[in-house]
Parts: sequence; structure tokens; C-alpha cells
Amino acid sequence: MVEIAPEIAVNLYLLAALGTGVGLIAGFAGVSGGYLLTPILIVLGFPAEIAVGTALALMTANTLVAVLRHRELGHLDLKMGTIMAAGTMAGAEVGVRLLERFRGVSETFADVGVLSAMMLTLSVVAVSMVREVWSSSERLTGMDTEGEAAADDLEVQTAACRFLQGLCILPHIRFTKSKLRISGWIVLLLGTAIGVLSGFLGVGGCFMRGPALIYLVGQPSLMAVGTNLVGAFMGVGFSCFRHAMLGHVHLGVALVMLLGTAIGTQIGASGTSWLKGLAVRWVLATSVAAAVLAPALKVAWFVTGSRLDWLDATARAVAVAQIFVPVAVVVAVLAMAFRHYRGGTVPAWIRPLMAGRPRAATG
Repeated sequence: MVEIAPEIAVNLYLLAALGTGVGLIAGFAGVSGGYLLTPILIVLGFPAEIAVGTALALMTANTLVAVLRHRELGHLDLKMGTIMAAGTMAGAEVGVRLLERFRGVSETFADVGVLSAMMLTLSVVAVSMVREVWSSSERLTGMDTEGEAAADDLEVQTAACRFLQGLCILPHIRFTKSKLRISGWIVLLLGTAIGVLSGFLGVGGCFMRGPALIYLVGQPSLMAVGTNLVGAFMGVGFSCFRHAMLGHVHLGVALVMLLGTAIGTQIGASGTSWLKGLAVRWVLATSVAAAVLAPALKVAWFVTGSRLDWLDATARAVAVAQIFVPVAVVVAVLAMAFRHYRGGTVPAWIRPLMAGRPRAATG
């Protein structure tokens, strides 16, 4: 057990297991995992500012591991990631100061503020993503093998990304790696908006930045995974530094969880080479949707005056369980992808999500 505050202690093995689960999701879906970590730490008893600072410390190390792995896989547009990261760091300073203002009112006010903002953001992103991936899956279902190849992963081209790419606001930059052209100001401003939430919520912003890169900028899904993490690394690194200056980082907890996330991230990132971008978007949508329930229960506990012990206990149980919902999805998908690669049979509904032909078919 590790003591995080008087009368508040957390099991080390539980922290390591949660870290492994977050790392697996982070490496596979191209997220930093803050939208999972921060609510879980608050639900487990961490004060809001310590939960935010500790989650950022863990994510800084975790995203660095993921960035290096995705760079090897070629899933990274460094130019776009750097521009978005510049905006993220500027916005993060605003978010950190905003959290300090909330904390100045009261500890409970900060907890409820962070969790409520997290719930709202997660809900908007989850609904948008689930609608898109469901629509893409329906279009992909029924295609023959040649049709699946021609669809080339059914990358998203929304009306929003076509509009933003068409705006000739100088500098209009060509991102060769991502095969698109868009104003640098649009990328910078998106990064700034996400940075504000990063500093306030203790998240890397990946669950927002990833969808923004795919649905607003028009970047291919797998390329968005690595690019997303570049912006996250610079953004969370800066936010972590600022929170460390304020004494909001519990290094012991961060180091224990890092042992698990380092392993999970490597496995998750490697698995993306076997699957199409739609599979990545499905996992991200599932994990974001699953992350809403525990914060909602914890807010209800605060609102009722922190008197209902069963509500707090339920929030803790759900916080742990919500990690393993997307983890189970990732493990199942990777297992079937490996079987498909080795020439084995997989269910017809998941075959369109597999990248390339089975090894047995290529001789």
C-alpha cells in the first residue's frame, strides 16, 4: 500500500495493473490515457490537484515511449505534431491557472469541477465517434476483398475537414507525410483549445486531439495515432512541469504505474500494424464511452454530501472496471488479428478490420 494523504492509501498491485491497462489502450489507440487516469485517481481518493499532477507525470513518460514506437512504425507527422504541440503548451498554462482558481474556492469545488468538465467532454467526443465508426462499419460490411482494399481503410473525409482544408488562411502548409494541405493557424488553434482542457483536467488531450486530427484536419487514422502522441508529449510535459512547481505530483504513484504502462504501451503500439484505422477508432470510441460512468457516480457522491458510502464504493469499482472494458476489446482484436495474419479463420464481421492478407495467402 502507498499512502497518498492522511488516512488514504492505495494498493500498489492495483496501481500497476491499472497502469498496464492504460498503457495498452494508449499504445493502441494513440492516446495518453489521461481521460482514464485522472477520474480513476480522484475516485480512488486522490485530491483533484494531486490526481491531475500525478496523471500528467505518468503520461509524460508513457507518451514518450509510445512516440518512439510509433516513429519506428512510420505513424508520425512531426511537422503537424510540433505545430499542434505549440498551441497545446500555450493553452495548458491557461488550464493550470484555471484549476488553481477552482482549488482556491474549495477542494470539493475543484473535484466536482474537474469531473463535471471531464464528463461533458467525454460525452461529446464519445457520441460523435460512435456515430462515425458505426456508419463506417456499415459501409465496410458486405464489401468483397477487392472492395475492402479499394476502400483503403475507409478514411474519414467529413464536411468539416473539407471546409477547413479549403480555407486559404496563410500560412497554408502542405503536410507531406499526412498527404494534406491546411492552414497552420487552424492546427495551432485546435492545439490551444485542447491545451486548456489538458492543463485543467490533467489529460494529454489525446481523446480530443485524435478525433480532431481525423474529423477536422482530415489526417489518416493510423498517422493520427503517432501525430497525436507528439502533441500530447509536449503538452503533458509542460503541464507536468507546471503542476510539479505547485507540488501537485506524487512521484511514487507515477513510478509504480509507469512499470505497467511501459509494457502495455509497447504491446498496444505494435498491434496497430496488423489492423486498419477503423479498428483503432472503434477502440478509442469504446474507451471514451466507458470512461463516463465512474466520474458521474463520484460527482453524485459529492453532490449528496459525501454521505452515501455505497455510492463511493460503486464509483471505485466502476473506475477499475472501465479500464478493463476497452482492454478486453484490444486483447480480443489483437488475438484475432494475429490469428488472421497466421492464416487462421476469424469471424466474418471483424475480417474487414484486418490490415493486409494472411501470411499463408502470400506464400
